[in-house]
Amino acid sequence: MICVKNLSVSFAGAPQAAVRSFGFTIAAGQTLALVGESGSGKSLTSLALMGLLPPGAHAHWDDFTFEGDRMAMIFQEPMTALNPTMRCGEQVAEALWTAHGIPKSEARTEALAWLEKVQLPTPVLTARKYPHQLSGGQRQRVMIAMAMARKPQLLICDEPTTALDAQVQEEILALLKDLQKEHGMALLFITHDLGVVSRIADEVAVLMQGECVEQGPASRVLVSPEHPYTQGLLASRPPLHHRPMRLRTVEDFLQNTPKDETPRPRISWNAKAIPLLEVKGLHKSFGVKVLDGIDLCIYAGETVGLVGESGSGKSTLARCIIQLEKPDAGEVWFRGERIDALSSMGRRLLATKIQYIFQDPFSSLPPHRTIGQILTEPMRVHSLYRTESACEEAAQQILQRVGLPSGAMQNYPHQFSGGQRQRIGIARALVLRPQLILCDESVSALDVSVQAQVLNLLNDLKDEFGFSYLFISHDLRVVQYMADRLNVLRKGRWDAQGDPESLLRNPPTEYLQVLAKHLNE
Repeated sequence: MICVKNLSVSFAGAPQAAVRSFGFTIAAGQTLALVGESGSGKSLTSLALMGLLPPGAHAHWDDFTFEGDRMAMIFQEPMTALNPTMRCGEQVAEALWTAHGIPKSEARTEALAWLEKVQLPTPVLTARKYPHQLSGGQRQRVMIAMAMARKPQLLICDEPTTALDAQVQEEILALLKDLQKEHGMALLFITHDLGVVSRIADEVAVLMQGECVEQGPASRVLVSPEHPYTQGLLASRPPLHHRPMRLRTVEDFLQNTPKDETPRPRISWNAKAIPLLEVKGLHKSFGVKVLDGIDLCIYAGETVGLVGESGSGKSTLARCIIQLEKPDAGEVWFRGERIDALSSMGRRLLATKIQYIFQDPFSSLPPHRTIGQILTEPMRVHSLYRTESACEEAAQQILQRVGLPSGAMQNYPHQFSGGQRQRIGIARALVLRPQLILCDESVSALDVSVQAQVLNLLNDLKDEFGFSYLFISHDLRVVQYMADRLNVLRKGRWDAQGDPESLLRNPPTEYLQVLAKHLNE
């Protein structure tokens, strides 16, 4: 179906090409997975094939053979890829009439058929909605409908399931495989999730800093990797059956660092201990009920894990705790003080005690401010130091603590990689030295190796400063590694609570069994 020989992608003025001498073949009905860290050249490869390289970039190949006339691409973040001013049905219809030249009335009818085919509920109603009115999984299905409506012979999927919870992710993967089988498509699947690779790929190509270091059948590469980089990517995933003090990283394998088997103990608390945070009977609705009588305790020095599908109420619970949302009913207590009905001054003081690390640091960091300004502003607002120089010195120390040079103070968010921006987000949460940090999907968009580095950092900081974490994630592997206790939220109520190892070894509920189904892959 498609054959590429010696693909190179270069940028004007760059000392070397960003992708160098990469070749691959994908037959009709087969899937090639591209795996590698951010900056390895995965997305540049796909953009070169689509003719969508950014200004200043140039692609060259010895041979590019495509036995078809149409490609399509599904992007990682549908909220930014979809047009926010157009209804979803109109966007699918536009893909149809621009690709096939059919009348717009016919395109609208066929668009409804595609929305039904990608298993969206009530296609007629969905077609009338704007992207912001849909969940993440539903928006991704609209993107798939738009791509498939073009009837491509090659479908390129660039991290299409990264931000989705386990159940929705599995539904999207099953949908893609069904559509591939029905239409005989070749599929180029870009991901950093090796569990996803094991479920969808026939072949795997591993990219490292623009070069392919390993390529072959998925059954061989994922089980018996030959290159230390591939070995490091696989080993960076949190293990299931033990809990090491530190996760191994790619650098550990490239530098042949000895393995440390020291276990990280889980913290156990006496039921008579006084909670750091206590949530009592919390209710919250947005037209529909999102939280339905939630009780939660977090004790000093522990990490409480929170998992659940999209729309289960995870982020709403965190936002109610930090007072970004006002609960409809119930109480939130912090160190014996009720905080759900604070004045504006009280909420301001609460920021020194509870901080939030967001999922996407790029959208949560103000783009027009330097890192120094981002870090020192909270110190000035809360009068932590008497002078500007003292604020800057404290900010530099925190940057160094999260593994960034003090020179980063002068740079802007767009000048950093995703992993570096997440470290900046962590640094911003640390500047006020809070007692509780809410981590809302704070590692879900990171490569597995960078994810391991950030998880190690969070644990190091917890050990050093005695923080408590509410750790929200759709990745059960990550949660079972980080959490001392696990809470599973479904449709606004607790589905299961308890020790992570026990819950995942013998899931007590049908829903948790579904979430844990693919953990061993």
